[in-house]
Amino acid sequence: MLVLSVLALGAVVFYASQNASGRIGGEIAPQKMLWLLYAIVLWGVLPLAIVLDRRADALLRKAFAVLLLLMLPRLPIELWMLYVTHNWSPWYGIAHDVACFLPLAAFVALCWQRQSWRAAPNGWLFTHLVVTAMAFVPEVYFAHFMLRHFNTAGEAAIYFVPNDPRYAEVLWVTTAVVVLLSIYLPLFLKGYFFGPAGSKRTLQQ
Repeated sequence: MLVLSVLALGAVVFYASQNASGRIGGEIAPQKMLWLLYAIVLWGVLPLAIVLDRRADALLRKAFAVLLLLMLPRLPIELWMLYVTHNWSPWYGIAHDVACFLPLAAFVALCWQRQSWRAAPNGWLFTHLVVTAMAFVPEVYFAHFMLRHFNTAGEAAIYFVPNDPRYAEVLWVTTAVVVLLSIYLPLFLKGYFFGPAGSKRTLQQ
């Protein structure tokens, strides 16, 4: 929860600085900022917490470990391409999204076959694995939208969608995704960390 609070504060600072200073990448709409925050939580913070949780089924932990291994190189590489070499392309993001989605989908099928979701808290974790995998679908759409509407290379590159009526299509989709995640994530956190299994573990400690 401390990590999530720090991330939320960082998102506020980033949003203010990106929209006020005219930095490379352009302005960012509030719903796109929320999506960026949720993506970090879904693909970085929560997978790490799950991998370190010994209550979790081994197969589910392995699924989130694979996701972490796939996501960790993306951050430094993408930041370097965005802000140093200025040669990032949405195609790189799309290829990586697909490379993450496919093994997660395979793990979903395998966990379902082995019924890895039956014992607490693995029911929540199986649902979360499905949600985590499906989150790559709108991300591919967002990257493809950038490919069609913005120049993402060079000194004048645009990396973020601004709050502009011309981009209402992607902003509405982003809003829908953010609303769904805003409902889902508190339910997941409550059920996974503070549900019966989490309470039992706390008492034992």
